[in-house]
Amino acid sequence: MRELLGMPRRCLGANLKYPFWSAILDYGDFTVTYESGIDEIPRFDAHIEIYSPTKTVRIQYDTPYVKGLPTMMYIEENVDGVYLKSEVRIGYEDPFTIEMKELYKALMNGRPPKTTAEDARQDLEIFQMIAKVGFAAYAVRN
Repeated sequence: MRELLGMPRRCLGANLKYPFWSAILDYGDFTVTYESGIDEIPRFDAHIEIYSPTKTVRIQYDTPYVKGLPTMMYIEENVDGVYLKSEVRIGYEDPFTIEMKELYKALMNGRPPKTTAEDARQDLEIFQMIAKVGFAAYAVRN
């Protein structure tokens, strides 16, 4: 999410109750709702959904536990009053396989890996933003 959208300015709110937690992140011109959790339903649901007044784009990641399942993109839009829905599949490789191939190419060609320690630090900053707001809200409730 951070790679796609950049760093949020701040966390506006967070609820860290088990088994699901959620956060609202402020990016200035827009907000992002982030949800995560685990339940007893045997399914994998990981997606990013982007809304605009005339188009919604959903990037759906299938389970990482089955090799070869592609990432899908679903587009719903209003084009001159006509509802259009389309599905886009780039190929039949799962994200993990694609990432491993890119890492292999980088190492074999002397390039630095795409993901750096700085990327990890920024991800931890986002987790820290969410945790601070979520734990503060929890303290107020209890």
